[in-house]
Amino acid sequence: MKKTLLSRSLLIIMMIAAMGMTTAVWAQGQGNGKGYGHGQKQGQGMKKGDPAMHMKMMIPDLTVEQAEKIKSLRLEMMKKINPLKAQIKEKRAHLNTLSIVEKPDMKAINKTIDEIGALRIEMMKIHAQMRQDVRAVLTEDQRVIFDSKAGRMMGKGMKGHGYHGSRGPGECR
Repeated sequence: MKKTLLSRSLLIIMMIAAMGMTTAVWAQGQGNGKGYGHGQKQGQGMKKGDPAMHMKMMIPDLTVEQAEKIKSLRLEMMKKINPLKAQIKEKRAHLNTLSIVEKPDMKAINKTIDEIGALRIEMMKIHAQMRQDVRAVLTEDQRVIFDSKAGRMMGKGMKGHGYHGSRGPGECR
């Protein structure tokens, strides 16, 4: 009797857990298993996370030509930024190596910090130029909205493609 009751209880708990997991998976993929939002399936329109889609949501009445121009400007920026990001990663690794030795060479540490700072400054200049190039593509009304949302757009839409990258443990902004 106890075994039957225990088996039945275990079966009910497993069924409840399975239903809960099914609901969670369905909610994440919105039932289509693809993970694309707003009823779109793969291949329909723009993909989730597409910077052009993000720009269209942030800037009203963005034409296809404007979106394409902004997309090409972004690609050009990424071509310039990616090598700088790689250099910064290398310099941070070198800085870590310099910092953990028994007798750290402060001149070498300070020089590496200055080099990282110079690379970050170069990246910020590239971002500033990109911003002005995007502004030149927009109408006056669009520019007003773009300027009012600039911090949020660069912080979210371009994240990972510029100087907003992640920091390692113990590193400050």
